[in-house]
Amino acid sequence: MLIIQMTEEKAREHSKKRLARTFRVSPEVVSRLSPNKNDNNVYDRTFLAGNYLKIGWPSVNIMSSSDYKCVALTDYDRFPEDIDGEGDAFSLASKRTTTFMSSGMTLVESSPGRDVKDVKWRRTSPHEAPPTTGILSLYNRGDRRRWYWPCPHCGEYFQPCGDVVAGFRDIADPVLASEAAYIQCPSCSGRIMPEQKRELNGRGVWLRDGESINADGSRYGDPRRSVLRHSGWRGPAAAYQTLSQLVYKLLTAEQEYETTGSEETLKTVINTDWGLPYLPRASMEQRKSELLEQRAEPVPSRSVPDGG
Repeated sequence: MLIIQMTEEKAREHSKKRLARTFRVSPEVVSRLSPNKNDNNVYDRTFLAGNYLKIGWPSVNIMSSSDYKCVALTDYDRFPEDIDGEGDAFSLASKRTTTFMSSGMTLVESSPGRDVKDVKWRRTSPHEAPPTTGILSLYNRGDRRRWYWPCPHCGEYFQPCGDVVAGFRDIADPVLASEAAYIQCPSCSGRIMPEQKRELNGRGVWLRDGESINADGSRYGDPRRSVLRHSGWRGPAAAYQTLSQLVYKLLTAEQEYETTGSEETLKTVINTDWGLPYLPRASMEQRKSELLEQRAEPVPSRSVPDGG
């Protein structure tokens, strides 16, 4: 297996802080390592059964000439878009698994971090991501799975995303606002409290783009087909961050933007905490005006429109 971290420094850190500690406190795992000193170092681990683990970084030398059954790319949107003039990291990495045919696997994980290419973009399917490079480009090429929760009140399924977070916008203090936040079911308006997240994640399902699900769990629709399986996970469902933390970071980042005009903190929060691509605020205001323009209706000359 080959694991690609975003830099050589991060590859070394992962090996020393994660792998070395795992081997040190797990006698069962250590017993399976090769006893030869030359077989195990910071970037290479060889096992008695013949398994080989390589820790690397985005480099054409590391991502060429060798065959691996599994390749994992971590924090993909922090990789260079072009690896040493040879192309994108996913194409290079997936080529390493072709010898193993259908058994080969290339795993890519990341929070979005690339700029949206077309700020006037309009979604053409429910799960489509904006046009950009990196992880979301791969997501759009796949079957576009999204995570859905069943409402504990009405049973209807919905995406636990920013659109269903409520109860905090009318409170000025960020701390009090974040503590008041909750999830509101888009079907029945039922209130779902943050402490119910673990239970609902246990009952959640992945749905492909074009696929729907009834309250009884039966699926229907025309799901998107692809040889690539890609899943998108949003902030409110994340296991290691509470809804209160998400809302607090969002509100304080918005306050910083209003005070300083800087969008850097807000961009980081939207990308890494909420798991969404960032659209600059100026572009969002432009889109609002375009939406209003699209609602225009023709009015005959010398007449008064309804409500006028």
